[in-house]
Amino acid sequence: MSFVESISHITDADLMIFDPSKRLFWGNIVGAFFLLFIIPGRDKFDRFKTLISRKIWFHASSRADMKIVVTNTLLRIFLLPASLFSSVAIAAVVSLALTYAFDGKPRFQIPIGSISVAFSVSLFLADDFARFFLHYLQHRWPLFWVFHQTHHSALVLTPLTLLRTHPVEIITARIRSAISYGLITGMFFFLLGTNVTTWDILGTEILGFTFNMLGANLRHSHVWIHFGPFEKYLISPAAHQVHHSIEEQHYDKNFGVCLAIWDRMFGTHFDPRTVTAPLQFGLPGSPLSDPKQKLFTLYFQPFRDLKSVWKEKNHRNDSN
Repeated sequence: MSFVESISHITDADLMIFDPSKRLFWGNIVGAFFLLFIIPGRDKFDRFKTLISRKIWFHASSRADMKIVVTNTLLRIFLLPASLFSSVAIAAVVSLALTYAFDGKPRFQIPIGSISVAFSVSLFLADDFARFFLHYLQHRWPLFWVFHQTHHSALVLTPLTLLRTHPVEIITARIRSAISYGLITGMFFFLLGTNVTTWDILGTEILGFTFNMLGANLRHSHVWIHFGPFEKYLISPAAHQVHHSIEEQHYDKNFGVCLAIWDRMFGTHFDPRTVTAPLQFGLPGSPLSDPKQKLFTLYFQPFRDLKSVWKEKNHRNDSN
């Protein structure tokens, strides 16, 4: 791998503040601060103090987040090439398969503007559902949970906790993204051919960018902001903080990223407006949430847990 290619993999990391598609893009950070003051409430200045609290940012858990961000950025260079999972390749296969199955492509005369809207909305919905469903499986399937628990081991939440992910989870996320983008793009290529353009894909990015601007960085924070009656439709920062809560009633709730409709469909929605006590985070009793937050444990404990899950599964099979 050349030096230029290595640099391109580093810039692919989610930490880049100059990439509008990333959660930590500087514009999204500004949007988060803006949201602190436009959401109604008497505690607006307290929200700001909470977001920049030294007690939170200098906590051992927060320092572990920073170490994981650096480590994963380096791992992306050598172990996690973006080209390994190509949505373009999947789109081509889907389009060709549909063309073969239906003995040719249909010929629709649809205005370009309508195509752009349909493609952008379809891709946004498909990707948002794919994110929700993978997250749902990460909590339901032990083989997924052992790696996802690294993310939930955080004892305090900051915007960098978003990137507190095990490398195995990064791989599954890339597969998820390639599949959702590839399937929808392939279907539209089949239906509309070359009428699908880069501008249509940009429209999808704008939808995601708009949501990120609306406080997505506050999801991983101690700033309690909900969306009032819109909680039925959107995942607010408070809703995701409930997802990280150690309270039993909050377990496996609010898996969504942008839209709350998937949680409502699957019966996993919890309205944060009913919460009255401050939340606590982490995995009680797990080595991953040890106060020392050792980097070695955060990366290798999941493999130990995976071994235990595998042994238990084999034991059950032998018993049957």
